[in-house]
Amino acid sequence: MKDEAYCQVMKQVTGNTSCKTDSCQRGWRLLYILSAFHRCSEVLKPFLVKFLLDAVCSPGVHYQGIAKACEQNLRKTFQCGGRVQHPNSMELKAMLAGRSSKRQLFLLPGGIERHLKIKTCSVSLDAIEELCNDMGLHRLEAMDEYAIFLVIHRGQNVRPLNKREYILDITTEAEPVDSNYSLWFRRVVWTQTLKVDNELCVTMHYNQVLPDYLKALLSVVAQSKASEQQLQQLAKLGALQHRAKDTVFLPSIGEVQDYVPPQLYIRQPPQSWLNMVTQHMQQVSPLSPHQAKAQFLGLVSTFPMFGSSFFYIQSSSSISIPAPCVLAVNQNGLHFLHKDSHEATVRYPLKDIQSTRTQRPTGASSSSCPYVDILLGDLLTQRITQLHLEQGLELCRVIAMHMENMLSVREKRLTLPPSEITLL
Repeated sequence: MKDEAYCQVMKQVTGNTSCKTDSCQRGWRLLYILSAFHRCSEVLKPFLVKFLLDAVCSPGVHYQGIAKACEQNLRKTFQCGGRVQHPNSMELKAMLAGRSSKRQLFLLPGGIERHLKIKTCSVSLDAIEELCNDMGLHRLEAMDEYAIFLVIHRGQNVRPLNKREYILDITTEAEPVDSNYSLWFRRVVWTQTLKVDNELCVTMHYNQVLPDYLKALLSVVAQSKASEQQLQQLAKLGALQHRAKDTVFLPSIGEVQDYVPPQLYIRQPPQSWLNMVTQHMQQVSPLSPHQAKAQFLGLVSTFPMFGSSFFYIQSSSSISIPAPCVLAVNQNGLHFLHKDSHEATVRYPLKDIQSTRTQRPTGASSSSCPYVDILLGDLLTQRITQLHLEQGLELCRVIAMHMENMLSVREKRLTLPPSEITLL
């Protein structure tokens, strides 16, 4: 049936003799929609591609632009499977009127707004590539560390998108559920070196890391008195935050309080903090806001849990995990942190994770939060640890991204360059 539909539309736009002046144009627009949603068979594919390329290359043809767009749609459909959600009335009217793109808002950390031109067949990877290019990141290894998140109900539901999901499918599905949905761009994996010469790149990462730093999630909150070296480091980080605001005035006591994690701020009198931060302001004042943010990232990048995604675990089926706790997921594995001191109590390396699965409770407990089953161990000894948390789907996808990165690195390590391969 799909091949028949393609053949009928190709026939309509070939030597069209209809008395209706827009007949051929409407046929091409229908072919544009068809190529975005449905694959043809492998038998028809070479003929359909040749038909489209001939239309693109033929001189004097009026529909070269839309023929090229159809060929691009078809190529993307074979790569990613084709659109799933039927176009809503607004998108359908736009396509029939010859408009093939829309401006879509993406939110970067810190409320930075970026509007991207989203086409009918734009997928999540296309948006990631464009945003990474804006940050001066052009290598595929760097782009693999970022993701687009769909956020609905004011952050109560956060879902990372698969890189092959169509953006307009996502928005069409989200609008009836929450008209105020948003699409976030975040870094998930942190193995590549930070690019500090691009202002957007530094600002984006600074804004993403800062909230976790201010919650003291990046390092252990020691119960003993902080050393002078630790206090000076916190004071310098506070001074860098103040300089990052590009203000010419020295910080006030109230501002300094906002620059230090509360768990650590109470260790010293407010005036002492103000004096230490003010002293460091003399060193950081010559820096530009961009340089201050870059230095801040350089200092916190040495903290144990830098580059982690954090999740609040409400309960666990394992007695070795003292829930409630905080789960930090990074390239080194899963780290279950004490909810107050943030000291790691249990660690699972990525190589021990066999699979993850999210489920929602049924029956009387259906109103409670979902849970994630994590299969740990090897082929001989396996055990399931069950975690209860709000963002179960987000946790599974973040773990999957780290696993994909680990396997990719391992594959490159095991692949010899051609010059080192011996032919027997």
